Amino acid sequence: MTEKINIKNVAKLAALKLTSEEEQKLEKDLSMIIDHFAALSEMELPDEKITIHPLGMSLNLAEDEAFKFFTHDEALSNAPEAIDGQFVVPPALD
Repeated sequence: MTEKINIKNVAKLAALKLTSEEEQKLEKDLSMIIDHFAALSEMELPDEKITIHPLGMSLNLAEDEAFKFFTHDEALSNAPEAIDGQFVVPPALD
């Protein structure tokens, strides 16, 4: 098992209010998850065996095609407000 997790600090960072029972369960669950990742990191897998498909099939991916949609002026033409060639939007935070 990994070193002891400071679950109170984790809860504080995540802005969670946990009961003592929830803290114990979460500590156990997080320790188990970390142990699983530690076991995975110790596995020796050759790079050629790793695939992104669960059945090991190769994927037929489409080629990327670059093309121009709008000019800068066309993109700004429908904007309610633009200053110095940029969109003007209301502030996200007050």
